[in-house]
Amino acid sequence: MKKYILIFVASFVIFLGVLGGGYLYLNNTEAKMRDPHYEQTILDGELAPPAVEDEVVINTLLLGVDEARSDTIMVARYNKNTHQFALISIPRDTRVDIPGYGYTKINAAVGKKEGTALAMKTVSNFLEIPIHHYIKVDFNGVEEIVDIMGGIKMNVPQDMDYDDPAQDLHIHIKKGTQVLDGRTALHFLRYRSGYVDQDLGRIKAQQEFAKVFINKLTSPAIIPKALDVINAMAENTKTNLEQSEIAAYALDLGNMDVANLKMYTIPGEGDNKKYSAAYFLHDEQKLREMMSTMNQELGAEHQQASQESTQAAQTEESGIAKEDIKIEILNSSKIKGLASSLKKELEQKGFEVEKIGDTKDLTYSYSRVIDRRGDEKKLQLVAKEAGINIIDSDIDPSYDYDITIILGTDRK
Repeated sequence: MKKYILIFVASFVIFLGVLGGGYLYLNNTEAKMRDPHYEQTILDGELAPPAVEDEVVINTLLLGVDEARSDTIMVARYNKNTHQFALISIPRDTRVDIPGYGYTKINAAVGKKEGTALAMKTVSNFLEIPIHHYIKVDFNGVEEIVDIMGGIKMNVPQDMDYDDPAQDLHIHIKKGTQVLDGRTALHFLRYRSGYVDQDLGRIKAQQEFAKVFINKLTSPAIIPKALDVINAMAENTKTNLEQSEIAAYALDLGNMDVANLKMYTIPGEGDNKKYSAAYFLHDEQKLREMMSTMNQELGAEHQQASQESTQAAQTEESGIAKEDIKIEILNSSKIKGLASSLKKELEQKGFEVEKIGDTKDLTYSYSRVIDRRGDEKKLQLVAKEAGINIIDSDIDPSYDYDITIILGTDRK
């Protein structure tokens, strides 16, 4: 029983320690960690995350949120097969293109009306990798969690002194090894003004805090406090991870050696002269080199090459270029999000879906694929890849699409 609890506790915040919290799943805490705003935002499909069924490397956006903006931004990358793990820290002032809003600081994405979903899309575009999940931690929960754990013993690298009356923020921590209580730990994580390299200095401190936090969180001394820690984490965490995914990752990550955790930081430097605001400007070439190296180490490039090879073999076998098939998807079920979900699934397999929408009057119990051109090969290929067994024909040379997919209530 002790080992079972430790595995679950260890699985959390293997990355989230850096955010000042972590998160563990129990049946009675699931509802607390769902975010209705996020779930409503992704229904239109534009900001819906990619599916993970065929993925080997899973990417999770980690957000430490303070007053609507993301004060800490990281991406956890995990290979389900090899159990390799890497963590990318993104300076909050990094200048990026936020879809629909233009260039500004990356931490502003969470504060937009699309919130977390927009932050996931922004980071995905910036790093050129899919973002499958998010875990968002409210910094207000840091004090409670660290205090329950009995404090965190840290070597503070320098005297930390900072006062901001507007935020009622007053940081005064002496240099040296000491046990930080919850309030002091939060101040340690938020401090950055006194570092020579500002946000980069804070990121280094946060990464060190993460390792110490994880080691203590997985120690036998925490077992009697496990339920209190879990409850505090759940109260201050939001995520789109499902129960089955949490359980699977928990069992895998519980055996991970924290010493082998690889941490990366976006290459670049701060600049307060080039633009009207002070930004962190990343080095594009070094960033791509870093991502390429990381992809090789995690096996992401091998996964991509394998997927492309499979798609090419399927295309060669059928003699049809998937991207040349004009597809529309219509949702007759009245269940929101089904069409956008299938669109993403098919596009990951090499198709291009030109339209999604709803049927006006018809409601089907069972999904079907309809041929509009009299091309049996295209019909069979799309039906197979969409996982739909009912096929039909309604030939119309003037129709805008080759294939129409109508989703029924069975698709739920």
